[in-house]
Amino acid sequence: MSYIKYAQDVLSGEIVAGEYIKLACERFFELMEKDEYEFREDKVHEVLRFFQHLTHFKGKHSGKPFILEPWQEFIIASIYGFYIKEDGSRLVQTAYVEVSRKNGKSAIGAGIGLNGLINDDENGAEVYFAANSKDQVKISAWPLCSNFAEKLDPKGKHLTVLRDTIKFDKTLSWLKVLASDSTKLDGPNPSTFILDEYHAAKNNSMKAVLESGQGMRDNPLALIITTAGFDKLGPCYQLRTTGTEILKKLKDDDSFFVAIYSLDHGDDWKDEKVWLKSNPNLGITVKPNYIKKEITKAINTPSDEVNVKTKNLNIWCDAETVWIPEHYILNASKDVKLEDFKGMEAYGGVDLSSTSDLTSSAFLIPTQDAFYVKIHYYLPQAALQEKRFKELYSDWKRRGLITITPGNVVDYDYILNDIMDVNKMLYLKAIGYDSWNATQFVINATDCGLPMEPVSQTIGNFNRPTKEMERLILKGSMIVDNNEINRHCFRNVVMARDRNGNTKPSKQFEEKKIDGVISSLMALGVYLNSPRYSATF
Repeated sequence: MSYIKYAQDVLSGEIVAGEYIKLACERFFELMEKDEYEFREDKVHEVLRFFQHLTHFKGKHSGKPFILEPWQEFIIASIYGFYIKEDGSRLVQTAYVEVSRKNGKSAIGAGIGLNGLINDDENGAEVYFAANSKDQVKISAWPLCSNFAEKLDPKGKHLTVLRDTIKFDKTLSWLKVLASDSTKLDGPNPSTFILDEYHAAKNNSMKAVLESGQGMRDNPLALIITTAGFDKLGPCYQLRTTGTEILKKLKDDDSFFVAIYSLDHGDDWKDEKVWLKSNPNLGITVKPNYIKKEITKAINTPSDEVNVKTKNLNIWCDAETVWIPEHYILNASKDVKLEDFKGMEAYGGVDLSSTSDLTSSAFLIPTQDAFYVKIHYYLPQAALQEKRFKELYSDWKRRGLITITPGNVVDYDYILNDIMDVNKMLYLKAIGYDSWNATQFVINATDCGLPMEPVSQTIGNFNRPTKEMERLILKGSMIVDNNEINRHCFRNVVMARDRNGNTKPSKQFEEKKIDGVISSLMALGVYLNSPRYSATF
């Protein structure tokens, strides 16, 4: 049995695999040893034989049977092989499969969908292919599924293939397509559903609706198939985290199968020896030269790096389009102590943003050697209780990285007092601010003698400091204080561009904080507009 040998070869090191696949293989054999479960080879072979009846419909393999690779057979065996002795029901009800593009994951999803329609001993089966939008349906596993069905029954004697439905009249079963932006999400009773490219889901509403309808099914199955994505706060990454915790035995749920084909922490993503970890079909459907070409593109064009990492190497990243690659930010991160620059000229920026959330002030000190940036962060006490960020914010507070102000909103007096203290130490020539919501703060600051300058938040106005900061960091001429929140903000930056090529940092979601970057750019912006600029470098 090739799936058994595959798991053995992974554990022996014969097959190059990442930590999570090794843990999945260990778990496979551990489940076999549990007294309460029975591993049924006959059920696995039923599904494997069904896949062999499916035929490729394009490319050099057109017309040939769909033969699963050993790693794919391992997935099938893990999902369909284990049964609970007590009631005879199938053990696995949820399967999370994460793998790079072009490795045949959509084909597996299509085959599992058709198996659920035709071959799963379920009268009145309801199978759903769920995508994140109507547009994504066109490039999801659904087109493969409909083509497989047409080749399986070309005369339409048993299967009726429609635009978004396949009917199997013998058991009064059907397979349908659903999109999360559809208005028809109520009332499904799925026996099987496949969620494709779940990394792009904004919330878990589709998954929740489909799962809630599975309660009356004897052997329900939810298959989530995806590549890595950009939103680590989204539902996919949360589900992935649960899966990795199960693999590491931090949580217990034998009904949840997890297969994550990814590089390990510390792996060099440019080293072709590790590519097999995230591309189990390397040399079959994924050509090594293709990966080499994509990686060369990412090296030469930093803005392509994240896309290559997520799609070709299955590495989760923090932003859709890299502004400055993280290793440059790490190289620029050093301790910056304002007292070391006592009496020197400096420039400030204040991003007041929302009074109920993260707020920052930045100080830029230009010297003959480099630019030095120090950023202060503020958060209201009430924000520490916000469920989504409670752990993160509490950690920042514990480490002394952030100032907590009492109450439900940031107390701007704390910011003003800190700026006044800095002004006693440094010579603040200008402090940039966004005039949109800073009226009273600016009045108070001006009354204190601080040189406040409004900074328009338009993309055209941010273009110059944005490009200059990138140039300085890549060149090694800007030092940013070694504060984890700074790196957090830089990681969250995505670039907004207009038709004239102007750029400005933006954020993909409201939850992605970039406040420190914005206040730093305002400080750099007022410096670039000062007479001092031309004389510095």
